[in-house]
Amino acid sequence: MLVPLALLLFSLVLIYLGARWLVEGASELAAHYGVSPLVIGLTIVGIGTSAPELTLAIVSGAGGAGSISVGNVFGANIANSTYILGACAIAAPLLVKFEEIRREAVFMFAALIVTAIMAADGIISRIEGVILVLIFAALMALMVRSLMCCRPSREVRQEFEAARPETEPPLKSAAFVIVGLIVLVLGTELAVGSATDIATIFGVSEFIIGLTVITFGTTTPEFATSLTASLRGSSDLALGNIIGTIFFNTTVVLGAGAAIAPLVISEGQMLFGAMPQLAFGTLLLAVAYRKRCLRRPLGIAFVLLYVAYLAAVLITA
Repeated sequence: MLVPLALLLFSLVLIYLGARWLVEGASELAAHYGVSPLVIGLTIVGIGTSAPELTLAIVSGAGGAGSISVGNVFGANIANSTYILGACAIAAPLLVKFEEIRREAVFMFAALIVTAIMAADGIISRIEGVILVLIFAALMALMVRSLMCCRPSREVRQEFEAARPETEPPLKSAAFVIVGLIVLVLGTELAVGSATDIATIFGVSEFIIGLTVITFGTTTPEFATSLTASLRGSSDLALGNIIGTIFFNTTVVLGAGAAIAPLVISEGQMLFGAMPQLAFGTLLLAVAYRKRCLRRPLGIAFVLLYVAYLAAVLITA
């Protein structure tokens, strides 16, 4: 038992490091080629921090363990909209100043609804998986076009400029991307194998392992990025990363997993995964449209909400 557990913990470290290097390298490359800080902050960073979930979906789908990825996606979305959001609010008050964040939140919420509808019949088919990926591509193109054309306030521009990555030599940044991707894939393969062994030993489903233990590993890049932005007073960047991550997970990650092999969604997965992520996503949408700051007391409430949810899952499982 100790060996699979040690391997799982080691794999989570690899996943964190791989995702971090991948995000840093991709962001530096984008900055080098003149991509605006707004686009980097609201698209590249959000997509990059979801790299562990996407890699896990591909590896687990190819290995016939798609339920691990389903649990991980649901778990990551729930974690982002509860304890990660709450931790950011505890660190510093969160207030949406950039209107594009609210549009991104609407896209996220729409994707959650579409996913719940697709999963209601017990399976997300290959065709539905492709549709999810196409939804992401269409809405992302619309979002990038809007970001390129919009004229945000001076305060918002300064917020994103402050988080702009330093321009490094392209070869160095590309090396970070390649090494990060290799480490991420190795860590993910190790995580899938060890998680499967642990599920067998403890007699719990792979879905529950993905929903809980693996989620803590794959969400560390989102947690670190959003919390750092919040501590710097960049609430739009913190919320944008959380919302963008959920949107990417719900469309591309689930879609890619289903395209590789149809994802079977049991009643338990609907009850503990799909429906809670929709409920918590609704709360996140309300936060995005909130005209006042999300302060420490509400941040603590969001963290406690995640603790209560996790306790309910583990007790029931």
